[in-house]
Amino acid sequence: MTELNRTDMTQGHVPGTPLTLRAWAHRHAPHLTEVSNSNPNATLARHNLVAITGDLGAARVVALDFERSSANDADTTMLVLGHAVSREATHQADPEGVTSHAARRTVLGGIPGAVVCALIIGLGVWFVTDSAPASIAAAVGGALFGFYVTAVWSFVIGTGQTEAYQQGFIDPRAADAIVIAITVDDHALIDQARQAVSADDTVRLYELDERGRPVE
Repeated sequence: MTELNRTDMTQGHVPGTPLTLRAWAHRHAPHLTEVSNSNPNATLARHNLVAITGDLGAARVVALDFERSSANDADTTMLVLGHAVSREATHQADPEGVTSHAARRTVLGGIPGAVVCALIIGLGVWFVTDSAPASIAAAVGGALFGFYVTAVWSFVIGTGQTEAYQQGFIDPRAADAIVIAITVDDHALIDQARQAVSADDTVRLYELDERGRPVE
């Protein structure tokens, strides 16, 4: 994960230039500081769908939903607004939750694969050899293989490795508002993104034009 960029959002919008997501967010939350930004140069396109939430977990889910709606990951930006938090002020080893998130995804994804492969390989060896020791050994090997394969698949495919997704791993105490935006020139992608967003009462959606005005 890239180092957090904790800078004040004092950059205003210069008339006649494309409106950046950062400038749009500053208009609506001038009292907050930019804690993290996956794409500081992101500008609003002809069609934009912006999600705002205070929950980092929900923000990561929305980022995945947006990224799956467009073939270009660069169309999705996550901007975290809040305030800087000193790491020395907490005794937590992993306040961002990166390790716990990876472990949870790995275990939940690996267990089903371990069970299925153990049964398939173990039973296959039993039918061929009629040997209990050989079948048990085969089942153990199958479980290890199945766990590894499905755990990797679950983490890589089931989560995200993009910049927008990774920006959702910060100390939750520092995040007051998380802005996730998909900026494209094709309105059909906006419709897909809106339909893809998982239902969550903590997420608010806004459709904007290239000047940051709400689209009814």
